[in-house]
Amino acid sequence: MKKILFLLSCLLTQPLLAEQFQAPVTDTRWQVVESPLECSLTQEIPGFGHGGFYRRNGASLKLVFNTLSQPAQDGEVSFQIAPAPWQNSDEVDILTSLPTDTGQSRFQIEGSVALEALAQLQEGRFPMIEYRSQSFSRDIRVMLSTIRLNDSLPAFQQCLQSLHPDSFEEVNKLTVYFPLGKATLDAASKKALDRLAGYVKLDDSIRQIRISSHTDNYGRKRVNEPLSDARAHAVKTYLQAEHEIPAELIRVESHVDHKPAASNKTADGRARNRRAEITLLR
Repeated sequence: MKKILFLLSCLLTQPLLAEQFQAPVTDTRWQVVESPLECSLTQEIPGFGHGGFYRRNGASLKLVFNTLSQPAQDGEVSFQIAPAPWQNSDEVDILTSLPTDTGQSRFQIEGSVALEALAQLQEGRFPMIEYRSQSFSRDIRVMLSTIRLNDSLPAFQQCLQSLHPDSFEEVNKLTVYFPLGKATLDAASKKALDRLAGYVKLDDSIRQIRISSHTDNYGRKRVNEPLSDARAHAVKTYLQAEHEIPAELIRVESHVDHKPAASNKTADGRARNRRAEITLLR
């Protein structure tokens, strides 16, 4: 009798099995979104939301689970790899664990751990998360399916290889410099503007290109004012003539010598002040 009571006690103290969400085996659909600025490989997960892999140009790969119905409790989420059926095992590998906030609906990892999850998915294993949802008294598991992966994976991989090399953060602030008394663009300045214009043509969220031109304090005001204007318009003209950037997207500001970037007391400082600053605004 004591033995039976002991066994019952053990069973009652064991954690309940987690509630599981996964795309149905017969209807798993991977969706690939391809653009020069972002790639995604995702699937809908009924009763939960969706999950999959994302990468923005200039950023690292992310594994993201977004829920519409299973916000988290305060605790932690465990990112795991479940074994493939051919492994005949119930053991899962833990990738990492992260804290969760009450009401959190997005769970993500990035970089090397996300790459590892994608590699495991290609091997037939199942990336998944486990956490405590507000909707259940026990943990839930959310698992990506491998069904039909090979139908969509090549397009996703091709997209990753074709991402534009520059991110918004890398090109949204640019400074070009001018020779003393001139408003001509040198080869280095043109190359930098080519890079900026190439990005602008791809990113529809850019609402303005702001060009702010400057001079040093050498020379008279009646000379420096038109010189500052000419420097701003040299940049604007180049973007329009060489890259067909619409005029309505460009705003020009001329500050003459009122906003120096460095001291005008040295030749080096004056050289740094003879400039045009180009900023992209979303």
